[in-house]
Amino acid sequence: MKFHRINALLLKYYYITINRVDRLFDIIYWPILDLFIWGFTALFIQKLSDVNVLSMLLGAVILWVFVWRASQDIAVFVLEDFWSRNLYHLFTSPVKLSEHLISIIIIGFLRALATFVLMWLVGIVFYSFNILTISPSLIAFSVLLLTIFGWAIGLFVAAFIFRFGQRIQVLAWSVTFLISPFACIFYPLSVLPDWAAKIAIVIPPTHVFESLRAMISGTPVNQAGLMYALISSILLFILMAFLLEQSFQKSRKTGLLAKGD
Repeated sequence: MKFHRINALLLKYYYITINRVDRLFDIIYWPILDLFIWGFTALFIQKLSDVNVLSMLLGAVILWVFVWRASQDIAVFVLEDFWSRNLYHLFTSPVKLSEHLISIIIIGFLRALATFVLMWLVGIVFYSFNILTISPSLIAFSVLLLTIFGWAIGLFVAAFIFRFGQRIQVLAWSVTFLISPFACIFYPLSVLPDWAAKIAIVIPPTHVFESLRAMISGTPVNQAGLMYALISSILLFILMAFLLEQSFQKSRKTGLLAKGD
């Protein structure tokens, strides 16, 4: 693994980001739109309840960005290399799969941080909400955990793209939305029916958002749940990295890297 190759790929994805309107929309437009929608909704509900709904909803919206960005950037950047028929040329060079993925992971995390800072500032200006006042240590831990989980989901989607090509590209945009109803982003685990709660409690983000609500409402945070979420996210990331490696080797044997579809 060579840093100069990773740096070259980082420059490539950086220039793609700043020169593509749709990639800038991912960082600015959609996250801010979500923040406004949920912020105004929270202000309305706040008038009907004594519960600090504003902090719960806006905190959840801001933190979910790390799952969304971490997973989608891996999948979409891999897909863009498929669309441009660039993967064949990329991997006939000395570039390794690990270097390719590390560069995508780094640029994705930087994009997520940029979105986080923007949403943090908008939250302060428009709603007088500063997510860092909830608990800096919990927010930092949540960012780490959700990012690792997002990377795992992104590797899972990338593995399917390498295995089956562009025909399953819809997964790049849909997987996080399929997970979100069970991740308890905007509502507590207790409101889910039994069958859904059994799924939700296994998903690492559920424990992050349950802890966020507990911290805001002044109830004890489930430390064991957070540790489970961290360990399971790391294990899932390792498993998905292995799956991706297997899919990549399979795509080389079948010639999918050259065909791209």
